[in-house]
Amino acid sequence: MKKTKRLYFLLICVSTSLASCGVVENKDNSSPNNENEELIIEVIIESNASYASDLEVEINSRNSPQTVNELSIEVPYSKTFVIPTDAAFPISSTKVKATAGEDGDRISCKILYDEIEVATHDSEGELATAVCENKFIDNILSYQ
Repeated sequence: MKKTKRLYFLLICVSTSLASCGVVENKDNSSPNNENEELIIEVIIESNASYASDLEVEINSRNSPQTVNELSIEVPYSKTFVIPTDAAFPISSTKVKATAGEDGDRISCKILYDEIEVATHDSEGELATAVCENKFIDNILSYQ
């Protein structure tokens, strides 16, 4: 019964978000603005260590999935990904994971979609590991 209620809730959320999407006419007959044709995802890692290890970045996109795996990176670290938005629901999730280097005890990660922070995590302690994740359903639920 709980699974059925969750499924109905998810369907209502998706239906509501689709119904609230509007169409805007371009009245001046100029070419469409390219701002909405791509999603800019930025991943940021910061630490009090000189490096971070075991970096994993997963961009789960319908048309442009991307992955980064690095044994060691200099911090602060930032990487930008460009995702085309020409498909319905172009991105399903983004996940970032990194561990502070041995010379530090703090690490943080952030995920930005078009310069808006959608996930963040701070971790402290020996072998501190920060994990950030943003799922498509999180975006739907945050707008209600």
